Amino acid sequence: MRSWQVLKIWGIPFKIHPYWIVLLFLFSWSISDQINLTSSDTYNDQEALLIGFFTSFFLLSSIILHQIFHTYICLREGVKIKNITFFFLGAVLQIEKDCQSALGNIKISLIRPFLCFITSILLLSISNLSESKEQIFINIISRVGVLNLFLGIFNLIPVGTLDGGNFLKSVIWYYSGNKNKGRLFLNQFTLLLSIFLLTFGIFLLIGLNFYYGLILCLLAIFGINISKADNQYLKIEKILKSKNLHELKLKPLRKIEFDLTLRQFSRLIKDENNLDDYFFITKNGRWDGFISVDVLKNIPVKKWDLKLVSEFNKSINNFPNIFENTPLWQIIEKIEKTSGGIILIMNPYGIPMGLLDRKNIGFFVLKKLGFNISNEILNKIKSKNNYPLGIELPKIIKLMKSKGDI
Repeated sequence: MRSWQVLKIWGIPFKIHPYWIVLLFLFSWSISDQINLTSSDTYNDQEALLIGFFTSFFLLSSIILHQIFHTYICLREGVKIKNITFFFLGAVLQIEKDCQSALGNIKISLIRPFLCFITSILLLSISNLSESKEQIFINIISRVGVLNLFLGIFNLIPVGTLDGGNFLKSVIWYYSGNKNKGRLFLNQFTLLLSIFLLTFGIFLLIGLNFYYGLILCLLAIFGINISKADNQYLKIEKILKSKNLHELKLKPLRKIEFDLTLRQFSRLIKDENNLDDYFFITKNGRWDGFISVDVLKNIPVKKWDLKLVSEFNKSINNFPNIFENTPLWQIIEKIEKTSGGIILIMNPYGIPMGLLDRKNIGFFVLKKLGFNISNEILNKIKSKNNYPLGIELPKIIKLMKSKGDI
């Protein structure tokens, strides 16, 4: 569903997802229903609905206001934001570049809970000190104050992508000087806390309160999934940073001699029945260049016996290449810049080692992650030069760059 832009501040679009309209009415109905159950002698149905609607409206408005201040701090700390979309009780930021300092991340993680607490204190103070006889107005601002207090406490829970989680890993990063220590600790803490909540939730489901037990179980499962996803991301990141790629299976170079005729070349292609488009030419035992099978399409068949492959030889330096001791993420970036999605790997002495494409890299990453791919799946994707099973390695690399991890 398409989001609606409601603001544009500092060149950043602030968008609201249609789910927010649903959330507004659900909150309104829930609050008015609660008032009808607990205060039916004080408020009639129309007043209860009014309190429910304006409580929800002002709560969601305060979330937008807090996000504006949060965005300002982000920009001051070097974060580049493409757009902001409000979902449920928070916002999703599409970030091009993250904050690169631990102290900056600490400031960013604290500003939103701080604003929630300030809003809560202000509204609750007004509701307690006010001598106004407008009980509906007092009821609304006190409820918005309590809900902001809840949001502030919830955001400080040190798990996952919540502000509390970002604060915890940033503090560890600040004092240890190692960014990954904070990320690993947060990931483990999220998993342990989620397991504890799941155990307690199951206990409530069985014997005490089914409703709250179900909520705790759902939150715990959500936390476990976040932990697993973060753990998988950290593993992929480690693989992509690796330079030790001896296990990476290269496609062997297909050699042909420089004095081969195009007729002999065409027969060789048919005999090998290989889908690769390139052959590498040798002369007196040395690598001399390469030739593409497309050459045969441009030369009349009657001339194939008169033309040698050496006449169409291209320098091996013209083939997209990279040295084998290069980090895998740089190899992937180089592949993505090629037209054919294939690259030549050279050893430190400039001697060709073999070819590498997306498919080979994808299988290597999956193997490192512990996935065993069946021969049936291998055969299905054998002819496609894509990353298998939909793993978007270029997008992961882009995310790593935005976070300053590479």
